[in-house]
Amino acid sequence: MGEKLTIAYLVRPAEGGIKSQLLALLSGLDSARFKPVVICPPATSVFREVEQSGHEVIPLPLVGELDPIRDLWTVFRLRRILGRLKPDVLHIHGAKAGLIGRLATALLRRRPRVVLTVHSFVFDHHMGPRKRAIVACVERCLSPLVDRIIAVSQALKDELVSQMRLTPEKITVIYNGVTFREVRRSPGTGPRIGTVARLAPQKGVDHFIRAAAIVLKRFPSARFLVVGDGPLRQTLETLADTVGARDSIDFLGFRTDALSVVADLDVFVLASTREAFGLTLVEALSQEVPVVASRVGGIPEIVDGSTTGFLAEPGDADDIAARVCQLLADKELAARIAREGCRSVRCRFSSDRMVTEIQDLYLGLASNARRSGTVQSR
Repeated sequence: MGEKLTIAYLVRPAEGGIKSQLLALLSGLDSARFKPVVICPPATSVFREVEQSGHEVIPLPLVGELDPIRDLWTVFRLRRILGRLKPDVLHIHGAKAGLIGRLATALLRRRPRVVLTVHSFVFDHHMGPRKRAIVACVERCLSPLVDRIIAVSQALKDELVSQMRLTPEKITVIYNGVTFREVRRSPGTGPRIGTVARLAPQKGVDHFIRAAAIVLKRFPSARFLVVGDGPLRQTLETLADTVGARDSIDFLGFRTDALSVVADLDVFVLASTREAFGLTLVEALSQEVPVVASRVGGIPEIVDGSTTGFLAEPGDADDIAARVCQLLADKELAARIAREGCRSVRCRFSSDRMVTEIQDLYLGLASNARRSGTVQSR
């Protein structure tokens, strides 16, 4: 057995898919072949959980928003850290970390192989054509500083190629993975429909609330659960009042036991208008909960619209409500879709599969580095 490969992970303050994937990687990596080191901001849940897991973690005050002076200081600080660590691979998660990480490696005499995982779509409907052009230009300029890009769905890869004009051969699709576990269900007295999402515009929770008001006309005893927090919480609570559904909707905020809430649902809804993958959708299906989700982004790569889960038009509360009502009215159909959806995601989206594919990518890059002389200089 050869010497272990040192894999440095660079992440910004993160929850959701980025943190889940990182923790799954750390717990699943073959310790005989890889030595992981995490570089992330201190006083964050990522730093604490990595530290508690027993892995080495190095503090770096990487902020989420753009701050040119502070970001430049962070680039030089990271350069010193990487110069000391001399990792074989630097695995960067997210756009902001991607900017800082690639600039730092450009200043190194010995540059590690660089992997960038893109977790979400870069463009949204609020971004004008001028800003899109600037972002795409910056990304193309930085592209030579990355050896491989991981996209978490084919839809995301397609956007990177078509709108950013990145080289498709450099992009590998590796779906996010879930560590599946069984959660004990609690008996309910009436239909329970829920969603788990950050309360931000692209998650479409407003469409979920409007759909709830429609479903209540047919199933007045139904309860709707919103798990998550974010900048739109007050706006969404006001909307629930406006559509007459506030008494039937529970805003539960951020929950560490979100999976237990999901396991008790009769239907899970993901009403996003932009979604690169949909990790919460996989988690709901893994608990044999039937789902209704938007036909957008990477979601159709998880459910097919008929046998593994229903798809609705994004932003269409009437369509979402109709699909939910169909599942509530036909328990046999709901159970069949839930079983098939569970079987599908457990076969295709396990954390073991994700870790294996990423490990193989690391080994391939390291092998290429050895053949090309091990050291990349700039």
